[in-house]
Amino acid sequence: MILRSILAGIAFIALAFLSFFAAHQTRLTWFDAGAAITAAAKYDSTIVRDRYGVPHISGRRDADVAFGLAYAHAEDDFPTLQRAILAARGRLANVDGIEAAQSDYVVHLLGIWNVIALRYETDLSESTRALLDGYAAGLNLYAAQHKGDVLPDAVPVKGQDIVALFMRRLPFFYGLDEQLRGLLDGGEVEIPPRKTAAARALAIAVAPSRSADGATRLLLNPQGPFAGPLSWYEARVTSGEGWNVAGGLIPGAPLMLAGAGPDIGWGFSANHPDLFDVYTLEGNPNDRYFYRFDGDWRSLTVREVPLSIRLWGPLRVIIRQEVLTSLQGPVIRNARGLFAIRYAGQDDLRGVEAFYRLNKARTYESFTEALAMGSIPSLDFIYADKSGRIANIYNGAFPQRDPSHDWTQPLAGNVSATLWRTYFPFTDVPKVVAPGSGFVISANATPFQSTSAPFNPREDAFPSTMGIETGLSNRARRALMLLESDPSITADEFKSYKFGGCYAPDSDVAVLVKELAERNYAGDPLLEEAGQILRRYDLCTDKENRRAPLALLTAITVLQADEQGRPRPDAVAVLRGYATRMLEYFGRLDPTWSQVGRLRRGTVDLPLNGGPDSLRDIEYQPAVDDNGTTTAVGGDALTVLSTWNRNGQWEVESIVPYGSSSSEASPHYSDQAPLFADGKLKELPLTENALMEQATTIERPGKPRQAEEKGADTKAPQ
Repeated sequence: MILRSILAGIAFIALAFLSFFAAHQTRLTWFDAGAAITAAAKYDSTIVRDRYGVPHISGRRDADVAFGLAYAHAEDDFPTLQRAILAARGRLANVDGIEAAQSDYVVHLLGIWNVIALRYETDLSESTRALLDGYAAGLNLYAAQHKGDVLPDAVPVKGQDIVALFMRRLPFFYGLDEQLRGLLDGGEVEIPPRKTAAARALAIAVAPSRSADGATRLLLNPQGPFAGPLSWYEARVTSGEGWNVAGGLIPGAPLMLAGAGPDIGWGFSANHPDLFDVYTLEGNPNDRYFYRFDGDWRSLTVREVPLSIRLWGPLRVIIRQEVLTSLQGPVIRNARGLFAIRYAGQDDLRGVEAFYRLNKARTYESFTEALAMGSIPSLDFIYADKSGRIANIYNGAFPQRDPSHDWTQPLAGNVSATLWRTYFPFTDVPKVVAPGSGFVISANATPFQSTSAPFNPREDAFPSTMGIETGLSNRARRALMLLESDPSITADEFKSYKFGGCYAPDSDVAVLVKELAERNYAGDPLLEEAGQILRRYDLCTDKENRRAPLALLTAITVLQADEQGRPRPDAVAVLRGYATRMLEYFGRLDPTWSQVGRLRRGTVDLPLNGGPDSLRDIEYQPAVDDNGTTTAVGGDALTVLSTWNRNGQWEVESIVPYGSSSSEASPHYSDQAPLFADGKLKELPLTENALMEQATTIERPGKPRQAEEKGADTKAPQ
């Protein structure tokens, strides 16, 4: 609905005022590069890049380190960082055109900037605002030094932009974006939302009691697209104020979203409990801006917002769109009626501060105190520390709802009885702390099966109104099976489990393949042979597997349609199509998976193992290329293995799919790809000596280069 409205507006304006907007909407917002350089002088950070280009950033203050983190990330992926800032402002369509218009509208619909204007100074601590200012200064300095690469309206960056980005992203982790898009497009309400491939992740902790060598191990494995606004970036940060974390972040984050330090570490996967409600409002037939509530007619809050949309070249138009709000929250009017949305984390701008506190936590108590703020509205966390303590915390801002209503359906918005105002306390969320089983997992699945059966939370101990999910992903099934069957897990076994690419017999892939394999294809030679291949498929994705291509390509195409809410294609027709293509391109129906599934980056073209929703999660394009192959586009975006040995030593191994830089000119554009393709990890240097032995560059952004030559403080992270 919103896109149709925008397109209609564009057509009208383009005809009537084309020359006006061409003249008036192409100018850049004024950016004072000199002021940015002057502001950067307040910060001092050192960036040391290791042999793989991973930035190790140090500074006296946390704000100095955030400054350096922003600068290093900008060196590696400035275009994506700028788009993240524009998305936070609701200005991305000004660069990317009509496809980003709905995303921009949602920023206004959620009222993010209204909240920031009212509460930025009061709700965020001084230290958090200082961190944000430092990060913004780092981006602005890079922009000032590379003015030719700056996108329209992307700079100067302010701390408020980063808060807006967190407010926009955090509810999307539990699926609010899917619901908003559905309503804006006039579709059906979906509660709970679908789980999408972009929201997958994996985290596992193994305690000393389960490790063969008495070590504590923590696997952080955020999964998502290999490029773009949700791609993961690896870094190490240390400050004189006690910030010391190695891990990962996504563009626009001024700190680690998942990481580990000498004392503790944490990872997460997206969880999908019922954290939002959709209300059907009763509109006034005589005035479209009034709705009934508790017997009275109330006025909707009405605002008009401008959406700047790039048409082509330098030509942009501005479309003004209506934004509505009710007592419940944001309101969407479509062909089905008037709908209001209330969601966890609504109007809370402290998400970035909660993550900052996680970064600074040194104990389980300080870690859980950060979560107890309630400002990270979802995410299923895995925790581990050097003492051997491990935990699974199914975090969420769970609304306290009246159990007499059916919260799985749209609710009547005309009575206050359906309007919840409070959340369950953090003490009431599902947790597994120091289980006797010695391991915990998180894999976008139910918290009631995060470890061995005797130590899991009981499902009946939690109100049904919390909407806690009860299903298992294939990754959860496989992790549970492998860990439960191994009472003494070695380091090599743990890695082999992570990089294994098999499916459980009751997984979605296995069920679909079995159903196709058991069909009667008599009289159709092509499908008869395809059926025989599927019947012999062992549900694994090793590189030399000859049954995987036909089985996986078919399953990917069919199951991705389910994930994306599209009509499921006829599975037999899909199987026939891929069988025909395999025969055409390879002369047989069963080429090896290494011939078909590829990792590509520039001139790099490597065979892969793994598949969607396996522990070795690799997301492929559903269609094959002209040569019969398919390219990996997402999945294991970052893998970090943190180990605290029995003697207290801290070690980190990691890998990303391509390299640390998105610039084709960088030597680190694809230098990690061979290791990634082989399922191997690289050692992250954690001591000053280890880092300096392999340092490729050392820089202090904004400082004269001769300062380094004269022995300025370029001390590496500890």
